[in-house]
Amino acid sequence: MKKIWYAIVSACSTFSVFPTPRISWDSVTLSGTLAALPLVGALIGGFGMLYYWIAGLLELPAILSAAVLTVLPVLLSGGIHMDGFADTVDALSSHAEPDKKRAILKDPHAGAFAVIGVGCYLLLYFGLCAALPLSWTTAGLLALTHVLARAIGALLATVAPSAHEGMLKTFRDAANKASAWVLGAWIALALLGAAVLSSLAAGAFAVALAGVFFYVKHTANRQFCGMSGDLAGYCITLSELLLLLGLVLSERMAALWF
Repeated sequence: MKKIWYAIVSACSTFSVFPTPRISWDSVTLSGTLAALPLVGALIGGFGMLYYWIAGLLELPAILSAAVLTVLPVLLSGGIHMDGFADTVDALSSHAEPDKKRAILKDPHAGAFAVIGVGCYLLLYFGLCAALPLSWTTAGLLALTHVLARAIGALLATVAPSAHEGMLKTFRDAANKASAWVLGAWIALALLGAAVLSSLAAGAFAVALAGVFFYVKHTANRQFCGMSGDLAGYCITLSELLLLLGLVLSERMAALWF
């Protein structure tokens, strides 16, 4: 139980703004950090559902709800995954050699392509939220997208080769052998929960996860010679967008064809 508690505290303190007790960073406290990362997504999804309940009570306009649901994951995560997305977009847009791309990932300055990429991402996410017919079912499915995105990002960070020094390597080196299996269980349970709510959405989620996993894995190996923390953030952020797209499309298909 103590290791589970350390994993939860470490994941929340590193990948979110949720207040946590202070713990020392060592191989024991960090061993389950990646395996506990989906729990951060569950907390973010829970706050999204809380907002949906409040919005229903106050009869807030849909456009405001779309804006809040776009900003909420960024604020609650501290923007850490969005930072990785921005750095990766900058590096990929350089079309340089892998060594140069890795140097761009480490550069603390944001380039023009990073700003453009983040702007386009937020606009697309906002538009998809606005197109999503909100109900308790879709609010629950949207909450699951945050769990699945972090589970697939953490799984890729755990199993894909890494040649980079940094925070990700620290977590990988400390992770125990069961982490990948725990993350697989997170994904299976979240997809099962999605299937209970909507089989179409669950199918779309599975397709989106598989596509992002293999795309980012291929990109990491070919363009960067291995995974990094920024690429894991890129995977999580891209997954959230594509999972939301799958949710919107599944809702449209259900409305039009069934």
